[in-house]
Amino acid sequence: MNTINLYIGYEGYSEIILKEKLNNSNQIIFEVHLLEFHFNEVLSFIPLGQYHPESIMYNYFRKNGWYDAEWECKRKQEFLDQLNAINNSIPSNLQSVYDAIKQICQSAIAHENHLYIELD
Repeated sequence: MNTINLYIGYEGYSEIILKEKLNNSNQIIFEVHLLEFHFNEVLSFIPLGQYHPESIMYNYFRKNGWYDAEWECKRKQEFLDQLNAINNSIPSNLQSVYDAIKQICQSAIAHENHLYIELD
């Protein structure tokens, strides 16, 4: 399993865990651990708009989805497109967080796997 842990040093604070799981099983093949605040900071660079109820941004603004339990991101390509669009806006202190989020999203798309988000 591939793991990127950017949560080290923030223990005790809210953590976001992104998980790529194989399509036909519940097996985790890639995880990204982040400080919730850093995840939210990256999302805050995505412009306001009308969002589908199954989108990351819709759930982020409404505090649904991963705020309640492990939540599946069914609109992975949309999320990756949004991340790509803000590439030049990300400050250097968030670059590793941004890169990790993009990496797991790209992997889930490329391997046709599921992407889950969980607030721990």
